Amino acid sequence: MVKDIDLAVSLYGFTERFVKEPGYGFEEMFQDVNELGVKKVEIVGAQVFNNYPAPLPEEINKVLTLAQKYGIEIYSYGGYIDVGKITGHDMSDDEMIHELILDLMTAKKLGCRILRAPFLPIRLLPRVAKLGELYNIKIGFEIHAPDTPSSPKIKEYRETFEKINSPYLGFIPDFGCFIERPNPISVEYFEKLGAKRDLLNFIVENRWNGYTEKEMTEKIMSMGGSDVEKVAISAWYGYMAFGPADLEGFKEILPYCIFFHGKFYHIDEDCKETTIPYEKLLQMIVESGFKGTFLSEYEGHTFYLNDAFEQLERHLKMVRNILNAIDK
Repeated sequence: MVKDIDLAVSLYGFTERFVKEPGYGFEEMFQDVNELGVKKVEIVGAQVFNNYPAPLPEEINKVLTLAQKYGIEIYSYGGYIDVGKITGHDMSDDEMIHELILDLMTAKKLGCRILRAPFLPIRLLPRVAKLGELYNIKIGFEIHAPDTPSSPKIKEYRETFEKINSPYLGFIPDFGCFIERPNPISVEYFEKLGAKRDLLNFIVENRWNGYTEKEMTEKIMSMGGSDVEKVAISAWYGYMAFGPADLEGFKEILPYCIFFHGKFYHIDEDCKETTIPYEKLLQMIVESGFKGTFLSEYEGHTFYLNDAFEQLERHLKMVRNILNAIDK
């Protein structure tokens, strides 16, 4: 395997079991991570801390004690700024910065090197860079579907990174933004909910034939669709958007990438992801000279699947196989 790239796992992948099984917590997750042969993890605060965004000292201490016990590094902390937490009130700049500081404080207590943050108004980036320097934590903004590396927002961020020239700011590309077609598990899920396969096929085949989300919804309704197809359209135009992978855009942002989220929803026994061009993307990462971490992020809980260990094991095997092949 390429010696300059190490592997990590997002504990977010264990969401379904964490939520459904009262006895499954940090200790069990760390045990699973150890069995997967990985020593670095990302924690998502809103998932695991009862007192998020300001976890209690006992919550922090429990994580640190268990991390030491199992030899786990809390590498990245996934933050979240809920700009809509007060109904009818838009957060001011100072309020957003306050929320960011709470996440930075938690990341610092956990010993994290990175804070994965949501996108903030461009005007706040100089302040964000200074905070990253103050806490000595890199702040990465996740590029997540429906955005791609070439989206106007991402281009504006990249240009601002160039102007600020701070080592504490960068991107964290989520490989979900490179999905070229829905994973079969996604299609099967909506079909089980009652969606008609022919209508789902129409959405997939015509997603990029000029239909806006509104036009696609109207078209599907005219073909006899129901609310289930509406949900599928919303997902496939939104957080599970798909289309030709933006490889050129990816190349442009590589110098500004802190690390990578290897998003996936399902991998069969052959340990190959057929909807995201992992081989091409990993090849580009290696050729860029990147030295750092590639993190496996399983999101099967989107479809209420409780098979995180098996799926992460397959994904890690796939990534190792690809990197080993590149290294030859």
